[in-house]
Amino acid sequence: MQSLTIGLFGAALALASSSVLAHAGHQHESGGGDGHACHAPVQRSTTAENASAPEDVTVSDCWIRALPNRLPAAAYFRISNTGEQNVVLRGAEAQGFSKVMLHGHDESGGMARMTHVEAVTVGAGQQFEFAPRGHHVMLEQADFDLEIGSQRPLTLWFEGDKALTVQCEVKAPGTLK
Repeated sequence: MQSLTIGLFGAALALASSSVLAHAGHQHESGGGDGHACHAPVQRSTTAENASAPEDVTVSDCWIRALPNRLPAAAYFRISNTGEQNVVLRGAEAQGFSKVMLHGHDESGGMARMTHVEAVTVGAGQQFEFAPRGHHVMLEQADFDLEIGSQRPLTLWFEGDKALTVQCEVKAPGTLK
């Protein structure tokens, strides 16, 4: 009986650990009943298929950290702006996820937490990295199970109804890069 109890405890600990790894010590900023501040959907005048790409902007190294049981996932990538004007990332969408939000990272009193951000500005001639323990795209309420090793599209929306759709590799829960 003791080995069964230890085995169940170990399984519960493993599941809890994978959830903690995914959020890397973050807490959501409070504000909504589900732990999120209210995020109104962004109204667009076009679809991703009809939107033009922002000039001089590329997105590379996109990946999604998957979690079991359709727990929230996160997307990470690098935006490069080789132009002479700042570009502003205003939001994202991902097929199969009901909630997709831009999140930042804030530390206060030794506690890290995720915070909703309305936009991210990438300066002229600069890069901006979305990385674990930093900015990321939160992917919630999936209507499917993420498959490690598969590719998933992510559309990034920039100011002026400009959009870029990139393929993101789905990686295991413990992945940090």
